[in-house]
Amino acid sequence: MATTEAYEEPAAVACEVCLKEIPKSVAQSLEGPDYVYYFCGDVCYQRWQAAPGMQEIGLTVSGAQLDFESARKLADLAAARLAPEPMLLAWFDKLQGKESPEVHECQHKPGWLAYAESHGGDIRVEINGGEYIFIYASNR
Repeated sequence: MATTEAYEEPAAVACEVCLKEIPKSVAQSLEGPDYVYYFCGDVCYQRWQAAPGMQEIGLTVSGAQLDFESARKLADLAAARLAPEPMLLAWFDKLQGKESPEVHECQHKPGWLAYAESHGGDIRVEINGGEYIFIYASNR
C-alpha cells in the first residue's frame, strides 16, 4: 500500500528584503502571480516596492584564462563600485554548468535568477558574455 505524506506549511519564512527569518503568522504578505512575498515589516515592504530595477555591469576579460574565483573577485570589485557593501545572492557558472542557489526553475526563469530577483538583487555583473553571472543586493 502506498503512503502519502501531507504537505505542511512552513512555520517560518524569510523576509524578501533583509532575509531575516520570521514566523509566518506575523509576516506581512503580498501575493504575486506565481509567488507569495513575505516581509518582516513596513520598512522592508517599502524598500521592496521602491526598488528601481537591476543595474547591469558587463565585463570582458581577454588575454588570460578566467576561472570562477577570479571571475567572482572581479564581480565583487565591480559591484562595490555601485554599492558600499554588496551582498552576493546568486551566481551562474556557464563553463562548469553550476549555479547557486540550486533552485527549481521559477516563472520561466532559471531558479537562481528568480531567487536573486525576489530577494532584492539589484546589481547584475555579467562576465565574458554570460560565462559567469553574479547577482548582488546593494542593501539600499
